[in-house]
Amino acid sequence: MRNIPFSVLFLAAFGVTIVDAYCPVVICPGFGNDEIDYDAPLKQPREVGLRSVLARRGFQEDQIYTVPVQRSDWIRVAGGLLDIPDFYLGNAKATGKGYGWYVQRLKETVDLAYEQSGGEKVLLLAHSAGGWLARAAMADGTWCEENDIQTCDRVRCLATMGAIHEEPMDASTCVTRGALKNTNEMYPGAFLKDTGIGYVSIGGAAIVGDDTKVQESKTDADELYANRGEGSASRVAFTSYEAVCGKGDVIGDGVVPFNWSQLDGSQKIKLDGVLHSINEAGTTFPTDRWYGSEGIIDSWLPSVLDEAGLSPAKAGGFSPFTGLQEWASNLMVESNSSTRRAAIRKVGAMMVLGTGSAFSSTGQANAMYENGPVADTSPIRLPSGVSIQDLRPGDGEAAAEGKRVNIQWSLKRSNGYSIDSSANNDSVPFIFAIGAKDGTRAIAGK
Repeated sequence: MRNIPFSVLFLAAFGVTIVDAYCPVVICPGFGNDEIDYDAPLKQPREVGLRSVLARRGFQEDQIYTVPVQRSDWIRVAGGLLDIPDFYLGNAKATGKGYGWYVQRLKETVDLAYEQSGGEKVLLLAHSAGGWLARAAMADGTWCEENDIQTCDRVRCLATMGAIHEEPMDASTCVTRGALKNTNEMYPGAFLKDTGIGYVSIGGAAIVGDDTKVQESKTDADELYANRGEGSASRVAFTSYEAVCGKGDVIGDGVVPFNWSQLDGSQKIKLDGVLHSINEAGTTFPTDRWYGSEGIIDSWLPSVLDEAGLSPAKAGGFSPFTGLQEWASNLMVESNSSTRRAAIRKVGAMMVLGTGSAFSSTGQANAMYENGPVADTSPIRLPSGVSIQDLRPGDGEAAAEGKRVNIQWSLKRSNGYSIDSSANNDSVPFIFAIGAKDGTRAIAGK
C-alpha cells in the first residue's frame, strides 16, 4: 500500500480531485514550449508546475514524464523545408522532417513510462501542438509493427489542452504546411476510440479577438502590448485566431479559438476564462489561469479520469479517500459561518490524530476562529515587500521557529483587484512551519 502524503489527504478532505487508480502520465509540450515549463514555469517554484499539481492529486511524481523538449529544439521544424516537394505543395506529414523528431520522442517517452511502471498504460496530457502531434504518434493504431504492439497496448487516454485540431478555413495558409491536414485525413477525430482509448479535448474561452487599435489598458500585459504597438490582449488574440482558423473575431484561450480546440468524437470541455499557456501570450507574465494551474485542473481532470477508466466508480477497488471526502463534504454543507468554522476545526483535529502535527494542537485551531476584537495597529512592511498587520492578537503561546502556523489569506494586486482568498475556499487556512528550509512555501520575514 502506498504512503499517502499529508498534502494529498488534506486536498482530498476538501473535494480536490484525487486519483483512485494508478497510471503513469506523459505530458506532451506545446509548440515553442520547453519541458521545464511544466515543472518550474518561468522560474517559479516547482510546486506551481503541472507535474506538482498532478502529484498533489495522487499521481506518483516519479511516474509523471514530460516529452524531453527544449525551446531550441523547435528550430528543427525548419527541417520541413527539406521535405521536397511535399512542404512546398502543402502536403507535409507529421512524421516528416519538420515534426518527425517530436513524434519519435513522444513515442520513446511513452515506451519508457510503460516499461518503468511495470506495464501500465499511459495517460497522455497533450498541450497545444502536442495534441495533434500525439494523435499523429498514435497513428492508425499500430504502435510498433515490428513487435506487433498496438497503440491501445500503450495508451489509455489522450487529453488535449488548447490543441489545434482543425486546419484553417483556407488550408493553404496552415503553418504546418499540410502536416495537420494530413493527420486529420489519415486519423480523423477520436480515431482509436473503438480500440478502448479515451479522448478528451479541453478548450478555453477567455478572450474574444478584437482588432480595434485603440483599447483601454486593463492589465500589465495590455500595457506591454500597447507599448509594443500591439494594442491589447484581445488584439493579440485576434491575430493568433486569424492565423489558426482564418477568422479573428472569435472566442478562445488567447491563442487557439475554442471551436478549433474541440476534437470530433471526443468528450468536449469548455473552460470559461482559461488561458492557453503558463504566460500571457507573447509575454513573460505568468498566469494562474491556464489549463494546468492549481485552481483550474479540477474543472477537467475528473472527466479525464472517467474517460481513462480511472474514476472511483470504474476502478472497482477501495479508495482511501472516499470516506474522507464524503465526511468532509457533509461537514461543509451548512452555510452558517460558525458551523463552517467548527467543521474546519474537526478536520484539523482529525489531521492531528491521523497524519501528524498538522496543527500544534486543536486549541490553536480553535483560537484561529475566535471573534476577538480588531486591533488598532498600523501595517508593518517587511524588507521583502510583504505587509503584515495584527488584526486579532492572540493570548496563547507565541509562534516560534519550528511551530506550524495557520493563516487566513487574501491575494490582491497593487491596484486592489482581488485575485483569490481563503474566504473563497471555505476558509481553509494556509499551513506552514516557521523557518522551514525544506522548500515549503512561506513568507520571507527578513
